[in-house]
Amino acid sequence: MKQLIICVLFLAAFCICPAQKVINQQPVLNKLEDFFQFENVEQLTSYFGTKNVFTESVYYSDPNEGGKSNLVSEVNFGTPRAVLLIWNSEGTKMLEVRTNIYFYDFDSKKTELIPNKWKTKQGIFAGMHLSQLVAINWWPLSFNVQHETGDSIHGDLLINSGWIRKEIKVPFSIPRLIYNYTLDLRQLNVFFPQLSTSTLKSNNKMVRKWNPLLEMVTIYREDLRPENK
Repeated sequence: MKQLIICVLFLAAFCICPAQKVINQQPVLNKLEDFFQFENVEQLTSYFGTKNVFTESVYYSDPNEGGKSNLVSEVNFGTPRAVLLIWNSEGTKMLEVRTNIYFYDFDSKKTELIPNKWKTKQGIFAGMHLSQLVAINWWPLSFNVQHETGDSIHGDLLINSGWIRKEIKVPFSIPRLIYNYTLDLRQLNVFFPQLSTSTLKSNNKMVRKWNPLLEMVTIYREDLRPENK
């Protein structure tokens, strides 16, 4: 009986003790959104190692016009697990997470295409075909055709003509995440040599035959967008 009382008192004391805060808990990376768990550049570098993380300061707007710099971290550059992370200037708040399928090889001086293995929670990844994206969406998608200098032509999916299930804005995530998807349109002129419109739809006969790749996936925090910082 005495042993039973002691055991009960021990359990009661254990239950009423305040929970200790877990410190130095490492992020668990399963999906692309999980990168937002990193609190700063130092934690990111410690997790992946200095050989796999390159961070530099970049200006996305003219500093002479009041533009501020951002820290940009490249993780596992040139591999299927590559990720680009954009921070504030101090490297203490992550603003954006990006994946891309194109990398410039400085040794061969050529651009390489490497499909990315990081997927969003809805299974979307850079390197998938437009038809796969439509299947996830359950509905045809439209995209803008944007011509740029050089051999780079991009197409941004239009959210007013098509929607990726819970992907344009995820209303229940804290902070709320917003997603942008960019198609690789390098073969646009092959399938549309005399294109007279700036918008194409995924259910277009030639678009289905072409079936372009998703070139880039970008996720950013709505509360840390430039206009909200």
